[in-house]
Amino acid sequence: RDLINAEIANLRDLLPLPPSTRQRLSQLQLMALVCVYVRKANYFREFFKRHELSMHHMPSPPTPNIGFSKALSGFLMMMTQNGKLLYISDNAAEYLGHSMEDLLIHGDSVYDMIDKQDHQAIQTELVRSANTHGEDKRLFLCRMNVSRNARRQMRFGDQKVVLVQG
Repeated sequence: RDLINAEIANLRDLLPLPPSTRQRLSQLQLMALVCVYVRKANYFREFFKRHELSMHHMPSPPTPNIGFSKALSGFLMMMTQNGKLLYISDNAAEYLGHSMEDLLIHGDSVYDMIDKQDHQAIQTELVRSANTHGEDKRLFLCRMNVSRNARRQMRFGDQKVVLVQG
């Protein structure tokens, strides 16, 4: 049991989150986040392999990407074609009332965040063939669940209509 706790502590230290955030996580929450980060690493490894790209040959960005989400008029969310979450920007809390960590901990799928009425429409958009003519852009509306606090502060109902673009 001590070895398991030591390994969980090692995993906690490896998460790319502020120390205060890492320390407040329960072991179950920690493991949920570890799963998301492993999924993201596996996804991009396969992506680079499929497209014959190497992360070692990619030019490094001139400046770190810290704080880029503040420049967005919205938040950034990345998911697989079957809706598994890979990334949510920190500023999602401003729009949905849930922290990025909470969104990833309590749901590993975009379907956990959107209204059930929109599941079919989202699934259709996600599986739409990349072999369409012209650009493969997506632009649609969906209802996303917001926190109780956000409902009170922003005077929304249970959901907020969000324009999805990508």
